[in-house]
Amino acid sequence: MHPKTYVTHRALVMGLLALGLVSPGGGTLRAQSAEGQKILTLQEAVSQAVARNPKVEQAQAEMDASTESKRGAWSNIGPRAFVSYNETRYENEQVSESGLIRPEVTKNGSLTVEQTITGLYAAVQYGRLKGKEAELSYEGLRQAKRDVGFQAAEAFLNAYQAQEQFKISESSLNAAKRQYQDALAIQRVGRLSQGDVLKFQLSLSQAESRRAQAQALNQLSIATLRQIIQAKDDEVLALDQTLPSLEEENTDIQKGIAEALAQRPEVKRAALASELADFGKDIAYAQFIPNVKVFKKWDKNFGDPTLFNREKKLSYVGLSLQWEIWSNGSSAFAVREAISKKNQAEAVKASATDGIKLDVISAWQNFQAAKQSLRFAQTGVAQAEEAYRIDQTRFKNGQISATDLIFSESSTSAAQGNKVAAETQYILWHFRLQRSIGKELPQAKAAS
Repeated sequence: MHPKTYVTHRALVMGLLALGLVSPGGGTLRAQSAEGQKILTLQEAVSQAVARNPKVEQAQAEMDASTESKRGAWSNIGPRAFVSYNETRYENEQVSESGLIRPEVTKNGSLTVEQTITGLYAAVQYGRLKGKEAELSYEGLRQAKRDVGFQAAEAFLNAYQAQEQFKISESSLNAAKRQYQDALAIQRVGRLSQGDVLKFQLSLSQAESRRAQAQALNQLSIATLRQIIQAKDDEVLALDQTLPSLEEENTDIQKGIAEALAQRPEVKRAALASELADFGKDIAYAQFIPNVKVFKKWDKNFGDPTLFNREKKLSYVGLSLQWEIWSNGSSAFAVREAISKKNQAEAVKASATDGIKLDVISAWQNFQAAKQSLRFAQTGVAQAEEAYRIDQTRFKNGQISATDLIFSESSTSAAQGNKVAAETQYILWHFRLQRSIGKELPQAKAAS
């Protein structure tokens, strides 16, 4: 191993010791070693992540806010009522020969109900825009749940792989210890040189280093999984020792692409963004329409009758028109901005479609490669273990050197590690293929 790599992993282990994640004696996380621990399966990890992860909670809150915003937008269509009351006090009242002109205190109140007419178009379009935003936030929640679910599955698989690699490193370390003890015994009877003993001693040191590195990666992967599933500090858990079984994916690439384009939230969000841009254009053009309203108003004088206002109550109906004829070009600029946003949304939609097509093709090809790698890794383990068994006997009979035996054991450990990696990568790419074609969450069944 390169010295720099060894130093890096050694620093990593020291850091974990400082954080209390690794015990000085080489123990694993409390979540894996304490009594009464919970056995965590992959599906439980996914469900727990979707239920607890802050990203999902944030998306849920955004959807709730968007729903209320939509309701508020549609409420602008109905009539509005305004109540006002004015009370004014003067130094004295004004009186003429004909009667009271102004009392010392005037009290007036009014109730106005108005309904917009031409503004209904902009209000309806705004309500529809907010409706699309609510749909967009729903797709955002779907995407957040999907992303978190698949992240949890990947974190579980990474933790499982790190756990198995740590077991392999421990097994390799035990084998190196046995080899070193056997070498000392053989040296004492004069059948092995000091140089060969040193080779076994070096192999033992390297095995201890590999175990320390594997232990650090194991703890980090567990910590990452706990963070994604938001495991409580006092929640004690351990990983299920068996991987889930999978059903073969027979999806044709073209069918997979079609399914992805129909199901992926990214596509739906891009399409909704394009529709939002259309409504934005309509609202921008609506600024050029004059604002016409009808209203009915009730006025009441709470004070004394005067020469100019002898009516205690008064009601009337009216029509108001307001038209902005000059805005320094802001209305035209708003229309141009809306058109540019529409063009941008169309470009994003096309880009999302292209990206999803490539994502499906990439996931499919990597899944096929992972399937082949798993077959080769399974065959390689059987071959390496048989070769190592034979080489142990040959070494004891003096037919091969110490270097040959050390290399044989190292090849066996590497083959076992490759098999574990191939198993997890096969399931990982299976899940990534599911994600690429639009599955909501990883789909697998518990191993029988």
